[in-house]
Amino acid sequence: MYCCIDNSPIHIKNVIRELVEPGGHQLLFLPKYSPDLNDIEHDFSALKISRMYSPINTSLDKTIRNHCAKQCLILI
Repeated sequence: MYCCIDNSPIHIKNVIRELVEPGGHQLLFLPKYSPDLNDIEHDFSALKISRMYSPINTSLDKTIRNHCAKQCLILI
């Protein structure tokens, strides 16, 4: 089994490798900056746009719920 993570500086490679490899998993890092290979980046981008066009006093929680209701078809 593979564990694929982005190559963010916050990920301490040696520590993660020590946790993952003893379990028989192989660690794969994405290239340094590769938002097209990381699906969550597309979601974050769309969410930022939703936040930008939300009314000024709308909470982040409500913005996320509204975005998901429209984009993800999740019932709120």
